[in-house]
Amino acid sequence: MDVVSVILKPVVETLMEPVKKHLGYLIYSTKHVRDMSSKMRELNAARHAEEDHLDRNTRTRLEISSQVRSWLEEVEKINAKVQTVPSDAVACCSLKIRHTVGREAFKLIEKIESATRQHSLITWTDQPIPLGKVDTMKASSSTPSSDHDDFQSREKTFIQALKALEPNNTSHMIALCGMGGVGKTTMMQRLKKVAKENRMFSYIVEAVIGEKTDPIAIQQAVADYLRIELKESTKPARADKLREWFKANSGEGKNKFLVILDDVWQSVDPEDIGLSPFPNQGVDFKVLLTSRDEHICTLMGVKANSVINVGLLTEAEAQSLFQQFVETSEPELCKIGEVIVRKCCGLPIAIKTLACTLRNKRKDAWKDALSRIEHYDIRSVAPKVFETSYHNLQDEETKSIFLMCGLFPEDFNIPTEELMMYGWGLKIYDRVYTIREARNRINTCIERLLQTNLLIESDDVGCVKMHDLVRAFVLGMYSEVEHASIVNHGNMPGWTETDITDSCKTISLTCKSMSEFPENLNFPNLTILKLMHGDKSLRFPQDFYKGMEKLWVISYDKMMYPLLPSLTQCSTNLRVLHLHRCSLMMFDCSCIGNMLNLEVLSFANSSFEWLPSTLGNLKKLRLLDLRHCHGFLIEQGVLKNLVKLEELYIGNASAFKDYNCNEMTERSNRLSALEFEFFKNKAQVKNMSFENLERFKISVGRSLDGYITKSRHSYENTLQLVTNKGEISDCKLNELFVKTEVLCLSIDGMNDLEDIEVKSTHPPQSSSFCNLRVLVVSGCAELTYLFKLCVANTLSKLEHLEVYNCGNMEELIHNGARGGGKETVMFPNLKFLSLRELPKLLGLCDNVSLIKLPQLVELQLKGIPGFTSIYPQSKLETSSLLKEEVVIPKLETLRIDDMENLKEIWPCKLSKGEKVKLRGIKVRNCDKLMNLFPYNPMSLLCHLEEFEVENCGSIETLFNIDLDCADTIGEEYNNSSLRSIRVGNSAKLREVWRIKGGDKSCPLVCGFQVVERISIWRCERFRNVFTPIATNFDLGALLEILIEDCGGETGRFNESKESSQEKKTNILSVEETLQEVTGNISNVVFPSGLIPSFHNLHKLYLKKYNGVKVVFEIESPTSTELVTTPYNQHPILPYLDELYLTDMDNMSHVWKCNRKNFLNLPKQESESPFHNLTNIHIGYCKSIKYLFSPLMAELLSNLKKVNIEGCDGIEEVVSNKDYEGEEMTTFTSTSTHTSTILFPQLDSLTLFGLNNLKCIGGGGAKDWNNEISFKNTTTTTVFPDQFKLSEAAGGVSWSLCQYAREIKIEKCDALSSMIPCYAAGQMQKLQVLKIWLCDGMKEIFETQLVTSKNKIGCDEGNGRIPRLNNIIMLPNLKILEITICDRLEHIFTFSAIGSLTHLEELTIYNCESMKVIVKKEEEDASSSSSSKEVVVFPHLKSIELSYLPKLEGFFLGMNEFQFPSLDKVTIKKCPQMRVFAPGGSTAPQIKFIHTRLGKHALDESPLNFFHVQHHQIAFLSLHGATSCTAPSEAIPWYFHNLIELDVERNHDVKNIIPFSELLQLQKLEKISVSDCEMVDELFENALEAAGRNRSNGCGFDESSQTTTLVNIPNLREMRLDSLGNLRYIWKSTQWTLYEFPNLTSLYIGCCNSLEHVFTSSMVGSLLQLQELHIRDCRHMVEVIVKDADVAVEAEEESDGKTNEILVLPSLKFLKLDGLRYLKGFTLGKEDFSFPLLDTLIIYRCPGITTFTKGYSATPKLKEIVTSLGSFYAGEDINSFIKNKQEAFKKDQDSY
Repeated sequence: MDVVSVILKPVVETLMEPVKKHLGYLIYSTKHVRDMSSKMRELNAARHAEEDHLDRNTRTRLEISSQVRSWLEEVEKINAKVQTVPSDAVACCSLKIRHTVGREAFKLIEKIESATRQHSLITWTDQPIPLGKVDTMKASSSTPSSDHDDFQSREKTFIQALKALEPNNTSHMIALCGMGGVGKTTMMQRLKKVAKENRMFSYIVEAVIGEKTDPIAIQQAVADYLRIELKESTKPARADKLREWFKANSGEGKNKFLVILDDVWQSVDPEDIGLSPFPNQGVDFKVLLTSRDEHICTLMGVKANSVINVGLLTEAEAQSLFQQFVETSEPELCKIGEVIVRKCCGLPIAIKTLACTLRNKRKDAWKDALSRIEHYDIRSVAPKVFETSYHNLQDEETKSIFLMCGLFPEDFNIPTEELMMYGWGLKIYDRVYTIREARNRINTCIERLLQTNLLIESDDVGCVKMHDLVRAFVLGMYSEVEHASIVNHGNMPGWTETDITDSCKTISLTCKSMSEFPENLNFPNLTILKLMHGDKSLRFPQDFYKGMEKLWVISYDKMMYPLLPSLTQCSTNLRVLHLHRCSLMMFDCSCIGNMLNLEVLSFANSSFEWLPSTLGNLKKLRLLDLRHCHGFLIEQGVLKNLVKLEELYIGNASAFKDYNCNEMTERSNRLSALEFEFFKNKAQVKNMSFENLERFKISVGRSLDGYITKSRHSYENTLQLVTNKGEISDCKLNELFVKTEVLCLSIDGMNDLEDIEVKSTHPPQSSSFCNLRVLVVSGCAELTYLFKLCVANTLSKLEHLEVYNCGNMEELIHNGARGGGKETVMFPNLKFLSLRELPKLLGLCDNVSLIKLPQLVELQLKGIPGFTSIYPQSKLETSSLLKEEVVIPKLETLRIDDMENLKEIWPCKLSKGEKVKLRGIKVRNCDKLMNLFPYNPMSLLCHLEEFEVENCGSIETLFNIDLDCADTIGEEYNNSSLRSIRVGNSAKLREVWRIKGGDKSCPLVCGFQVVERISIWRCERFRNVFTPIATNFDLGALLEILIEDCGGETGRFNESKESSQEKKTNILSVEETLQEVTGNISNVVFPSGLIPSFHNLHKLYLKKYNGVKVVFEIESPTSTELVTTPYNQHPILPYLDELYLTDMDNMSHVWKCNRKNFLNLPKQESESPFHNLTNIHIGYCKSIKYLFSPLMAELLSNLKKVNIEGCDGIEEVVSNKDYEGEEMTTFTSTSTHTSTILFPQLDSLTLFGLNNLKCIGGGGAKDWNNEISFKNTTTTTVFPDQFKLSEAAGGVSWSLCQYAREIKIEKCDALSSMIPCYAAGQMQKLQVLKIWLCDGMKEIFETQLVTSKNKIGCDEGNGRIPRLNNIIMLPNLKILEITICDRLEHIFTFSAIGSLTHLEELTIYNCESMKVIVKKEEEDASSSSSSKEVVVFPHLKSIELSYLPKLEGFFLGMNEFQFPSLDKVTIKKCPQMRVFAPGGSTAPQIKFIHTRLGKHALDESPLNFFHVQHHQIAFLSLHGATSCTAPSEAIPWYFHNLIELDVERNHDVKNIIPFSELLQLQKLEKISVSDCEMVDELFENALEAAGRNRSNGCGFDESSQTTTLVNIPNLREMRLDSLGNLRYIWKSTQWTLYEFPNLTSLYIGCCNSLEHVFTSSMVGSLLQLQELHIRDCRHMVEVIVKDADVAVEAEEESDGKTNEILVLPSLKFLKLDGLRYLKGFTLGKEDFSFPLLDTLIIYRCPGITTFTKGYSATPKLKEIVTSLGSFYAGEDINSFIKNKQEAFKKDQDSY
């Protein structure tokens, strides 16, 4: 037993231990709970103490123990669990519950005791926290809230900087750069905030550096952030201490540091603040710095891709920022504020400063602020911002160049080449001795200014720009005494007395608004004179340059007449003369030869005739620029004597003579720059020396093309050679290849590129072409490959490569037979590749393993028949261009043209891993191309934005899609970019999509969700846009569909085996599987089931879409409903805005909808079908009978314009039934209605050429509030009520015409009336009504209705329709125009005119049957036509009654008419008009009346006339009347009060003004006669009048006649045009003399029988003539001819006497154009004086031999403009014409 007991005892004890434990939980549960509560109270007390300590240290920024936060979190968790233990559970009778509670309490006691022990280990140092340490308590995952310093345009910059701060970014130094005040510090603070909130760094240290960099101060700033006390006094010792601290607190690389250095002006060494300049040295840190100077950032070690530029704000952002500070809504202040903000050009500091300054200020303060900025006073805008940057520039040269940029206008592209010239002239450059060195220096200075952000990069290469406020600062600097200047480019009022100062050194002016310079200018200290944009009116004083002895630079840009200094003026010191875009044809350039110190001379883009030999005197000239100066001559000896010439720019040298070439050859050995075309002088190239050239553009055998240059200001070394291989070697041009950047070659005999380079002139691993950026090779017949592999791999700078018309080229790159096939070809910078017309090309390179084109963006292929595909199907395929070894990762644009054997671009199945980033594809003229895309091309659509296919006759389908392929419809391709699909002239195209597989349950097909436009034109077999299965497509972005000339029934590609059903035009697919689904929906563009698939459609354009019968079919779903998905539950085309249908011969319906089966209409108007349709245009659709039904009228609530033209089948615009076959039903009254207002937005209704239109039409039952009523049913479907129609009313009660604001009807011959009787009283909306050429129209307003039996009057009534009583209501009609409606006899009845209260214009023209305008009604007891009633047209301003042969009067009743606003009345050719209104008319505003003669001035109302014969007399001279007297005083208008004579298109009259009326023209001011083919004389003379009157017995007695002086004192303007038989304007005879003392302007055109204009006797009366323009008068010999009756006398008396001087004292402008036989202005011997003539233009006058035979004085004429250009007039016009006579004869070719 003892043994057993010994053995069992420990076993029992072991087994009892857990039993005891659990019994203890049960027995001592009460004790455990009590102890737990007690200990927890103690722990909570400790917790509260620690929390107080934590709060206190947090507030006072003292160190917090690293253990306390985790301990507090643990205590919080324990406390939460203690709260879950029920204290009353120990009294429970349940043993199980007591056991559980006891056990939980016991375990929590253990945790409490553990926490208590941990608490005893917490220690507090209460030391100050380093400022840079980041609080790691919690992090914010949210982005910082936006404030007014965050802008959308900068978000990309901010994200870029933030990513650079991330740990995985290798950059350890990041820089924010930008101009002063742009917001670098603001963005830095935002970055700091985000980095802190997201705990990106353990410590963030910030130090503001400032303009004066002090390392000790920087060290102290860092130490302050880290709470380090730096007692050391030396910089190295302090740096060591900081370094030790960083290492000690780096946590072995776990802690990350961000050091922010703000406002850095000079380089800061990271070692000075304890950081290594190299990363990964034990301390993980990043440096973020802000600086205005990019160069400083580079010096500090910031890599180029880590320098982040902070740009200016956009216009909208700038305006928003300003408004956030000023918060004003006053319109005028807002307008001023907008201008102020624009002047700030997006600079935040300026915008903020001004906004804060102007906040709550009065208007005057705002205007003053704007004025200050406009006058360049920016002291209150951004003080010191730019001054500090300026003063921190290191050298005076850069400062001077910076100030020089202020001479240009605002926002100007400043050419650096021009700055270089100015700098040279002002001697700015130190130790620079050549132009080449000066160019290098200016580029260095410009780069420095760009780095400091004082200048801005320009989009125009070769230029820079200056911010407007920086420019204002510069101009402020110029205003200082040492930089005194006058700079005015349009912002200042002009010259003031303060401008003219002796100290002025600089003048820069835009002269657009200037007419002259002040006299007595005196600028003895002036060094540079820059004038721009002066027109020919600008006058210089003759002594303009007097006293400008120190003038070094003259720059004239776009000056018409620049004044060049003479020998006695400033020419002795002038160093630079820059004449850009100036007209110099009128100047003798000889004076330039006197400027002996001239070193730079530029005539670029100017026009001049020749450079005289005196220019050879310019022995110091270094640069001569003659670019873009055409046709000039250089006299012999000029180039030869320019012994110091370094740079010569000529360009087009078509006029170069042999001696010029020889002299240039002699100078070539000194030239460092040359631009020249050896086009006609190819032989001279051999003699040239090119060895010193560093800058050149040389062309041999062709003209210089500029299409491949970066910009007009950029300059790249260019060679364009059309020659043979031998000549290149002979002339040594190939020695320039190594310096060439643009090379264009067309070389006979060249085998490859290496064949023409100079051997052994380059390192072994390089070639002569290593600097090429552009290479163009064409027309090289022997070329089989372009270059060998060794040459290709040296072209690292090549960006642009074109090869075309090389008939034998087989490959681009040749590797040779010895190539192992493992080599790699790489063009690292090639962006553009074009291969065209290469019939034998087989590939890029045949024997290499890899061809890398990493930067290629655009590829063009044309005329390469050797390829059947572009991308290969397998590695073994040889007929593809881009084989598998070709790598083009960035290709965006692919253009393919004339590839006759191309069958596919991609293989049928594209490998899943293949990535293509094409954005655009354009394919043309590839007739064998069958597949544009591979099957399931979704992966290609991720980047593709648009494609266009044209003239590809084998393509049947654009996209082949297999819905059974899982990856086709996955979400992988949700980021599609395809927006535009365009296909044209592809005869076999049948459909856009061909879909295989799938069913109703298929999800949406991705890849087309952003397509916006589909355009298909001239595709004969095209059948469908969408198939029914296309409802599986996501086409929600589709905005526009255009289909034109498609769907021909018998296309030339139709096969005989196609069924007759197949030959019909079907919009849906003809595949059998689809036919089963579609049912009977042939010839419908949009069947019901497909419309919702593209609910965002905005525009639909269909033209010549043959076979289409219905556009929109709208009906309820049936048992045979089309394939539907949840996607097509959208409303029916709610956004369709424009519908354009034309030449749709078979279309019978636009909308085909059945009211009984109509779809459920949405309750919200914004979702109703077609609710956004605003424009409908239907043209030349033969089969359509009406546009829409009343049902559609309910839906088109936003319709604005309806235009229908040339639709012969249309009988009405609105049908009175909803579908064909529907019986017209009567309305049943109902007590409840819903109301819809019809066409509330309708603006315009235009009907043209509708030969069968009988009425406009309408429908519905309209109640009196203009609303249409519908029955309210119990279902959700809304059905309109049956129409309340009466038989007499034809079943309608509203018309479309009553809803339009403007109605235009033309050529609708079947329309007998326009406004139906039932609508006449509801025309309140109509404002404009125009009716033209409606032969069948009998009345405008219908007075009778057609019934089923006969016609009855509206006013008769029948008990079933309202008695309308012919009431016509037109209260808002403003314009009424009726033209050529020959059956109309009247317009209104008298009862209607009372509503015309707003009528403003009334025009009735050429209506043969029109008798009256307002028809008199029969008077009865109820009639309103009372003779006592006064009729008032309060707003009528204009009445025109023209060509109305039967018109008797406006109104023939006895009512009085009043026209208080009428100011224009025109009555023309109304021979039967006896009276206007017998009751009298009052029109107080009328001062003039217009008749067929023109405009007459009247003293009384012209409407009160009574007798027909009086009115007829007004047109005697224009109707061939023969009466010798005319009682003009009997009528209110005739010649005596004519002020404007205006006659056109009268083909009967021969003389305009009869002789008898010549003396009555005292009021005549203007004459205009045109297109009167029979007129032979403007003013009838006495003899012709006698001949006309002789037949009437009124003979001409010559002996009794005296001379009549015809003086027309007020005539100012005369215009005669297209008078083919006009022989005389005014024929002076012994009985008639003419004077026109105030004639100022005379135009004569196309008067081919006219031989002269004036006689010499008339000249003395032309005192005011200022403009004379004569054009295309082919028989004119001279302008002024000698009087015939005095010509013989003058000839006899001329011997021995001084010539008479004739003066045209006011003539300023004279143009002679197209006068084929003109010999001179006058051929008499008189001398002429033209004291004010400043413009003389002679075009196409090949016969001119002189101007005047006598002397012609033209003191103000400087320039003569001819067809050949502008020329200097010289002293004598006659000499000029004689010298240019041969040139004038060349104008003969223009006829």
